[in-house]
Amino acid sequence: MPSIWGRVLGSIAVTLAIGGIVGAYFGSMLIGLLVAMSIVLALHLYRLISLEATLSARKRVRVPDGDGIWARVLAGIRYQQQRVRRHKGRHRRLMKEVRQSTNALPDGVVALTDDNEIQRFNAAAQLMLGLKRRRDRGQRIDNLLRHPDFVNYLGSGDYEVPVILPSPRREDGWLSARLVPYSQESRLLILRDVTERTRLSRMRSDFVANASHELRTPLTVISGYLDAMETDADDALRAWQKPLREMTQQALRMRAMLDELLALSKLEASAAASNDKPVDIGMIIRETKALYDNDTRSIEAKIETVAQVLGEYTELTSVVSNLISNAVRYSPEDSQIRVSWRQVESGAELCVEDDGDGISPEDVPRLTERFFRVNRGRGRDSGGVGLGLAIVKHALARHGAYLKIDSELGHGSQFRCLFPEERIVAPEASGVRLPQG
Repeated sequence: MPSIWGRVLGSIAVTLAIGGIVGAYFGSMLIGLLVAMSIVLALHLYRLISLEATLSARKRVRVPDGDGIWARVLAGIRYQQQRVRRHKGRHRRLMKEVRQSTNALPDGVVALTDDNEIQRFNAAAQLMLGLKRRRDRGQRIDNLLRHPDFVNYLGSGDYEVPVILPSPRREDGWLSARLVPYSQESRLLILRDVTERTRLSRMRSDFVANASHELRTPLTVISGYLDAMETDADDALRAWQKPLREMTQQALRMRAMLDELLALSKLEASAAASNDKPVDIGMIIRETKALYDNDTRSIEAKIETVAQVLGEYTELTSVVSNLISNAVRYSPEDSQIRVSWRQVESGAELCVEDDGDGISPEDVPRLTERFFRVNRGRGRDSGGVGLGLAIVKHALARHGAYLKIDSELGHGSQFRCLFPEERIVAPEASGVRLPQG
């Protein structure tokens, strides 16, 4: 059986032969061949134009039948149309399932382009943000969520930790927002209602602050009586000198704990620190180092820059002192603690490094929790209550900085405070005269 192309060529040859015979009969074989060839080309051109019109039609139409080579071409097109329809059907069903599953999520999900334009969103996001498909699709998300914390979060490039912001739909509501990139051109904005959690956290902070404040008065009275009894020369109290000293020490420890709780509550309730007061971190390091001159552990201070941080002197002093005292507390006798202050590409870095026992990987994320101590017995004996790193974390957050902890059991720990570039200022720009030496 001849192939399709054999039949096509045979048909053309027969047409040309007939044209040549008819042309020879009328006295010009060449004209007859040209006329026959023109007829063949015209038929194929007509079928090609018809096919193009059929495929270009907006409504779905059936591809017509044909003969010869056109029968095979048109059959192939019909087969591809059926494949496309099957794939479209599967795609529609898949998209429907995706929409149904995302709409069932309690968290809001907004798909964004790399320019932060809204592509699509689920029902929870629509409810949380008040979105409307026709109105808001294609809009930039920062045009709808204009809270400064969220705008800064979008531009930071660091999406590991979600940002907490007020709900645009509820006066007393709070949302947690986190970006999750999933391709070079797209990312997801995950929204979660954290109103209850935020309310409980604030209630806890208020309770701790109020309780700490109220406890200071009776503690002051107790400490006063203990001091008076220790200094009393009455023979009857001499046998109580050791218990009195222990009670005085515990009262001082409790006072220090209350002071730290109040400081932490104040930091949690405060907004960002002011950015018009330059603070000399190098000077704070030198002053804090001097407090441990008589300690068996040596502190090496390496001040590589005279740059200063715009912020609150008291809070930044607390950061340095808490990190150094923490390193001293958990470092062995006659060891060395290294403190450095230097400028880096993204701003400036304060680093405190020790040669202590180190911290296990599962404990590192919990170090900044309230009252968390890796070695509870040792921390209690040396006066630690587990609030120092929590204070450091919140004080840094108020300065747009963050704490990074690197540690390994048996190889010491490294605490790095990374300050953003906008908080760093040269001493000439700050107008503050640096101490000599």
